[in-house]
Amino acid sequence: MSNSQPKGQDPAYILGHSERELVRLERQAALFADLTRDILLRAGLEKGMRVLDIGCGVGDVSLIASEIVGPDGAVTGLDPSQAALSVAHARAEAKGLDISFVPGTLETVDIAPDIDAVIGRFILLHMTDPGATIAGLVNRLRPGTLVSFIEFDISTSYAQPALPLLHKSIERIAEVYRRSGRSADMGAGLYPAFRAAGLTPGMIGLTRISNDQDVDGFAFIVESTRSLMPAMDALGIASTEEIGIETLHERLIDEAQSGEDPSIFYPRLVGAWARVS
Repeated sequence: MSNSQPKGQDPAYILGHSERELVRLERQAALFADLTRDILLRAGLEKGMRVLDIGCGVGDVSLIASEIVGPDGAVTGLDPSQAALSVAHARAEAKGLDISFVPGTLETVDIAPDIDAVIGRFILLHMTDPGATIAGLVNRLRPGTLVSFIEFDISTSYAQPALPLLHKSIERIAEVYRRSGRSADMGAGLYPAFRAAGLTPGMIGLTRISNDQDVDGFAFIVESTRSLMPAMDALGIASTEEIGIETLHERLIDEAQSGEDPSIFYPRLVGAWARVS
């Protein structure tokens, strides 16, 4: 697989920035919005805060943060993908939210001195050294600034009774991250990453639980697989033929609905937060 990246893309983001991937991100938003809001509130996000959302993508977390901080606060979303930022801007405009979306990365952004909170979701799993990433961020923030990250533990997803195809699909996704030198369970890695930056975080883990009627949830797994198929093939995880992407959604639904009323546990969502001392 080529290491070259189109202009404006983040080489660390292995899912790409295709139009279909942007749609997948919006579907992801619907699945995890409530849990994300809960974590941000527990972390201490509140009305009037000035917030920087790192790696905002199509604006999911920025939208939630803006609703929390209200009109007296301010949210800036940061992402290297102009295509994602365009979608984010349109979504904010449609909701009547005044959010600034700017192109760039954590390494290049000029963090305003009056920022009260820096947040990010599903960002650190794309970093080869999350602890160094947080440490570099903390060194640029004033004392008292809230730092909060939310990450997945991908391998914690399962069904009871077991659904073999679902398990295989989740495991393929997790294996892409492992073979790319990244963590498939970054949620569990948040504590040591914060400690490496000299912070002792508060933490919580939340899980979305669904059932065999969750068509949108299966679609999310399919589209995540679709975005990662080039990497799966290049890394020797599974070929396009083995995956059978065009029928995967139907097969996942058939497996679940032919089972014994399975409970489906999504990947655990872990939040960690601390204030700069």
